Amino acid sequence: MVEFSSMPAKKGNPKLLPLRRRLRNNLTRTEQLLWAKLRQNQIYGLKFRRQHGIGSYIVDFYCPERNVVIEVDGDVHAAERVQTKDRLREEHLKSLGLEILRYTNDEVINNLDGVLEDLARRLLKDSTSPTPLLIKEGETQDHSNPLPREFYERPTLKVAKELLGKVLVRKTPKTTILTKIVDVEAYIGPKDKACHASKGRTKRTEVMFGPAGFTYVYLIYGMYHLLNIVTEREEFPAAILIRGLELLDQPEAQTHQIRIDGPGRVGRFLELDRTHNGLDATQGTTIWVHDQGLTVPRNQIQALPRVGVDYAGEWAQKPWRFCLPSPPSSKVRRKKTK
Repeated sequence: MVEFSSMPAKKGNPKLLPLRRRLRNNLTRTEQLLWAKLRQNQIYGLKFRRQHGIGSYIVDFYCPERNVVIEVDGDVHAAERVQTKDRLREEHLKSLGLEILRYTNDEVINNLDGVLEDLARRLLKDSTSPTPLLIKEGETQDHSNPLPREFYERPTLKVAKELLGKVLVRKTPKTTILTKIVDVEAYIGPKDKACHASKGRTKRTEVMFGPAGFTYVYLIYGMYHLLNIVTEREEFPAAILIRGLELLDQPEAQTHQIRIDGPGRVGRFLELDRTHNGLDATQGTTIWVHDQGLTVPRNQIQALPRVGVDYAGEWAQKPWRFCLPSPPSSKVRRKKTK
């Protein structure tokens, strides 16, 4: 954070504009890394500003929807004199109703995923909706009627079967992707040895113990982000993994089923990362599920053992994977992912 002259207001001192421009054009390495994740509404669709002026100060990053300031601190901030000035600045900014989140250069460079996870959690705190202020007045969006929380608060196996045929909507800054859910897996409670929660309540699995209808996104093999949706009552960890989709938003989908098979491919196709963990899928902002009125006959649903959980012993044989077969009259093409 850069201090200029005294100006007690949320608006930045206009004399700071030339300095703000220079700072924007000369971001540090850590600022560049973090800005690459904050820009273009990647976290809950929230807008961030870099090198933003607030009164007599320039803050590294600012989120107006959440009144949150993010600061990236170098070694210089360890000095006692600088810490004293930081405290004075924080007191002033807090008096304006702002929350200050601080991360060190080392944290951003060596543990960016951890920083993003912590940031996403803190942005979500004390809010029943991660994005209550994002839909602009007069804005409309297709399939914007998400399934309500009550849908997900039911038994996981029932929810998993009823997700088949529903439309999964993924909204990005550039487009809206519409897909039909065709393959899911259920993970139910701490006794299920294939469920992450079987190893206890951890920072990673915390969202599974929370309200139903939130996304649980985690990284595997260091390269794939898998999408789950939390189910059942609070404090009972359960979720449904999205394993397969069919693309709906291309004209050719009327005659060809463009299918994305496998949870890793699903995550890559939807451009997911850790910032999508903990989103409220009942709000219809970034990721949600829409009911298009398609009824899936029970005899079309295949019940199979879950994939890749041999370590779970007898739990690996549970027929908790539910999927729809590819239509025999349509040519199925696997969607290539980058």
